[in-house]
This record gives sequence, C-alpha cells and structure tokens, in this order.
Amino acid sequence: MISYDLHSPTNNRKDVQDAIESLGTWCKYLTTTYLVNTNQSKNNVQDICTKHLDSNDKMIICEITGSVGGWLETDQWNWINNNI
Repeated sequence: MISYDLHSPTNNRKDVQDAIESLGTWCKYLTTTYLVNTNQSKNNVQDICTKHLDSNDKMIICEITGSVGGWLETDQWNWINNNI
C-alpha cells in the first residue's frame, strides 16, 4: 500500500502517480492511496516513489500480508482478492 500527501511549493502529483503505477499492477482506492502488486523490494519501491517528493510531502509504504477490510466497491475487492 502506498499513500501520500503532497504540499506546496510544488505539486508533483503526475510524477508521483506515474512512478507508483510503473511498479506493477495497481488499484487506486482513495484519492492518494494505491494498492500495488509488484516484485520490487520495499527499498526499491521507496526509492522509485520518493524521488518526486518535496521535503514537506509525506508518503507511507506498507506491505500488506494479512486480511483486508473496509468499505470498497466490488471491482476494488475483486482486485484485492486477485492480487493480495
């Protein structure tokens, strides 16, 4: 899971999204939250995704290894069931 907040002075949203989407198959669940199925190590994911962040931006990268719960649409649950 990759989640982020981008702040001024710059907003590199397109670059950050492109970097995340380049990692493998993905589903965007919330405005700035992705689940990604990738063969990259957590360190590589971090290197790829954080190179577009400014010093006042924030990002968290978590490996999902257990069950997932929440309130999502059917196609989102289908992606989770097929990729996590």
